[in-house]
Amino acid sequence: MTIPLSEVLAWHDHTPAYTSGPGLPQGAALTLRLKTALPLEAARLLLLRHGEIMNFPARPISALDGDGHWFELEVTLHAGQVRYAWQLELPDDTLHFSLAGLGHARRPYRDWFQYRAGDRTPTWPWRSVFYQIFPDRFRNGNPDNDVRPGEDVYEGRAVTRPDWTDPPHPDHDMQAHYGGDLEGVTQALPYLHELGVNALWLTPIFTSPSTHRYDTTDYRAVDPHLGGQAAFDVMMREAGRLGLRVVLDGVFNHTGNRNPLFLRALADPDSPERTMFTLPDPAGGPLPYAAFYGVPTLPKIDYASEAASHEMIEGEDSVVRRWLRRGTAGWRLDVAQGLGRGGTDAGNLEVLRRLRAAVRQENPEAYVFGERLFDPEAALNGEGGEDGSTNYHGFGFPVMEWLSGRHYQGRPSRMTTAELLDLLWDAYHVLAPQVALSQFNSLDSHDVPRLATRLEHHPGRVRTALTLLLTYPGVPCLYYGTEIGLGQPQAGGIPHNRATMPWDETRWDQSLRAFVRALIGLRRTHLALGQGSLRLFPVDPDAFGYLRTFSHADGQVDRVLVAVSRRAGPHEAEVALPPGDWRDARTGEPAGGPGSVRLRLEGGVVLLDGPGH
Repeated sequence: MTIPLSEVLAWHDHTPAYTSGPGLPQGAALTLRLKTALPLEAARLLLLRHGEIMNFPARPISALDGDGHWFELEVTLHAGQVRYAWQLELPDDTLHFSLAGLGHARRPYRDWFQYRAGDRTPTWPWRSVFYQIFPDRFRNGNPDNDVRPGEDVYEGRAVTRPDWTDPPHPDHDMQAHYGGDLEGVTQALPYLHELGVNALWLTPIFTSPSTHRYDTTDYRAVDPHLGGQAAFDVMMREAGRLGLRVVLDGVFNHTGNRNPLFLRALADPDSPERTMFTLPDPAGGPLPYAAFYGVPTLPKIDYASEAASHEMIEGEDSVVRRWLRRGTAGWRLDVAQGLGRGGTDAGNLEVLRRLRAAVRQENPEAYVFGERLFDPEAALNGEGGEDGSTNYHGFGFPVMEWLSGRHYQGRPSRMTTAELLDLLWDAYHVLAPQVALSQFNSLDSHDVPRLATRLEHHPGRVRTALTLLLTYPGVPCLYYGTEIGLGQPQAGGIPHNRATMPWDETRWDQSLRAFVRALIGLRRTHLALGQGSLRLFPVDPDAFGYLRTFSHADGQVDRVLVAVSRRAGPHEAEVALPPGDWRDARTGEPAGGPGSVRLRLEGGVVLLDGPGH
């Protein structure tokens, strides 16, 4: 909702003051409340039920927070997904209130509030800050397990063991094993714990010939060059001791072409494994099998096959189940949109539903998020099997384009602040609240250029980006080294964004690391940042802000207001603060207000109101 906060006249969201509880079962009674500053004659709930819009009167109640006019009613959850809006009746006017705001026209259902009955979305990710590790490039904990130069030939080139400080080279990136391993991750756990992160996402760790390991040879074994099963077990034990959860990368769209299952399928038309892959390629490509983007090393798994589903997802000892039993906290699903039948995405959501069912059987609290570079709305409408997706579409790509003036592929862009706000709100409001809070937010990764390089290492813009990452709705994830200002040896994407983590602290931006650590502390302290609602508001052509609010059942409110600018230099702007005891999150100084106050936006401003929890 991109309107000035001073003009907000009605309130309703998913937090306890307004919605009695998340995930109540179908058939249960749900209490909904509305707050408004308008002198209403009546408030009614418009409920979409069995294709009809039903109309129910709400009763006036005492103000939970001592302010405004409050209304309440109880509805029965008649379906798994319930959509509703409010009708506000004044003596001389009638207004409709939805996630699109107040207006005279009744908005389409896409804009209505929604509730998911029986939802089992895990809530621990809402209290988490993730850290992404590309194991080969993070830390070498045991040189004895390093690749020996020339021990293998991958795609026509011998594997190499570069020096840790050598920049990645496009001509031999997949063959260049720098030596990072799980023992290195274990050694770095105290550093990560002190930084404040409490969850890790590791890119693939299973046996593979390449440095990126997205071409899996054996899903049931940790790559020996990463330390094998013993190193994994120690890492998991130490991570658990420090309270860090570990999510693994599930490459279930394709295997590697050295995978024994694929080799048997290729060699024997009568083998059981033959059904697990699509042979020949239905697209008529040059390969005798369907492969991801036609890459020979990445044969696609065919989920029309019972054998494939049994091996990867649903069998008693499936890959999905196996690693959850070993203590992992969930799966990041590589190329989630591509899992399907016959080398295509056919039946994609049904495959993912089965995957999440298997996950929930093993661990009801496991977090499943899918890699989706594009609009994930259709996959997250309740029909699929993901708790959330990698939120490139609704956060990472537009935010970085707005800040950098360039598309993620390097093309120039003149994105306006109004365009950014429109896209952010559109992507956020169409999702059920628990899904919006479970979206996996990042600004750089092993797949896209590093934040510091895209922003030309400008301190203010880098801090602005990180302020956004750690205060916006969704689950924030830092890419290894971003917290110390790690950039790329040259611009572009892969492999330049996969340089090694420098462990020489003299090369670190210590002030940036302290800035990130403080933001992580705020994120994990304030319910508003992990579970609160969102209201976006414009400031000027180069700046905007948002209000995160968590309203407790007893009327107490935890609020965080964030304002940011994309200008390279100092930027002071007028921001209208709603009533409250606002203070600067960094200095503790009073911020002024209510009403218009002048704020210095460089690097982002974070203001707090409420006790924090």
